[in-house]
Amino acid sequence: MRKAIPPKLRKFPAAKQRRMDELLDKNREGLITASERSRLEQLVAEAEQLAVANARLLARFAQRDTVDLPSGAVPVTVWVMPQTAEP
Repeated sequence: MRKAIPPKLRKFPAAKQRRMDELLDKNREGLITASERSRLEQLVAEAEQLAVANARLLARFAQRDTVDLPSGAVPVTVWVMPQTAEP
């Protein structure tokens, strides 16, 4: 069986991320103007929409690969602490 290739996720453009970070800083400092606040709200909405779109892509990908799993099965993450063997 061939391993499925994960979907290509979209990235938030670097320039928009930088601008959003600048506006978030100004907002935190209480120095943001009304027009800047409006732009910040637009950028946050775009970033949220992108995150939701990527989450949907990943969910569809995950569902496609679970046909052989038992009904009700859920993915889990297991963390282990590697230990070296003592001689």
